Amino acid sequence: MPSVPRHRAPPGAVDCHHHVYDPRYAFIPAASYRPGPATADDYRRFRERLGLARSVVIQPSVYGTDNACTLDAVAQLGTAARAIVLIEDDTPRTALEAMARAGAVGVRLQTVGAMPGAFDRLERLAARVAELGWHLQLHVEPETIVDAAARLKRLRVPLVFDHFGRVPMATGASHPSFRVLADLVTAGRTWVKLSAGYHFSKLGPPAYEDVGALTRDFLALAPERMLWGTDWPHPTETMTPDAAIMLDRFVEWAGNETTVRRVLVDNPAVVYGFPAFE
Repeated sequence: MPSVPRHRAPPGAVDCHHHVYDPRYAFIPAASYRPGPATADDYRRFRERLGLARSVVIQPSVYGTDNACTLDAVAQLGTAARAIVLIEDDTPRTALEAMARAGAVGVRLQTVGAMPGAFDRLERLAARVAELGWHLQLHVEPETIVDAAARLKRLRVPLVFDHFGRVPMATGASHPSFRVLADLVTAGRTWVKLSAGYHFSKLGPPAYEDVGALTRDFLALAPERMLWGTDWPHPTETMTPDAAIMLDRFVEWAGNETTVRRVLVDNPAVVYGFPAFE
């Protein structure tokens, strides 16, 4: 039977990173993996089990730039959801505006597992994002962050880095990419998602000590710039992580109710435009 967290999430808590895979929508031919169904209804039940109130649906690479599944999931989840989409450099402004009306608030740029040269789109996508006041979400390798430090610092749009910026758990805050992220965070307009730590942990469950150490490093840096997400439904994992344990561990690593509320409720409201929770 699926477990439930021992620690209760605060009212209005947001899962800032999950996907939806609906068999009504076809994967692109070049999809690097082919997950089973994980529908909006499945996610709603998962979210309720964890005691979370709202969420952000992230467009997965298996659908390419056809965001129909992700936007349909937002429609099903209602005002409790937002979307991050994938777009082409030449996606028409009218299409972007339609996505905004459907709940999109940002664009994802992914180089992990992507075609060579994907990061060359950084400035072009940032310009498109700026048109609508969205943010640019980056899923990139830590080496890319280091090599592109100057380019990233020149951008004038909000940035959100997925999955701890993929800072290696073994080196943590001593890795050069952490310093680049720290500079971006302290300069403003940048947030880091404390998500998918299970994927990178070398020590594993149930304690995830290495994930905890890096989480505390980021929280010590700027708790007002941190976000949290489940990365549900984990289709590329050989063993599905226990999301209740991951939520409990985060609450314990955060150390106090003020930080927990800031990361789970207040920060997502700023980044994703959620209203005050009632």
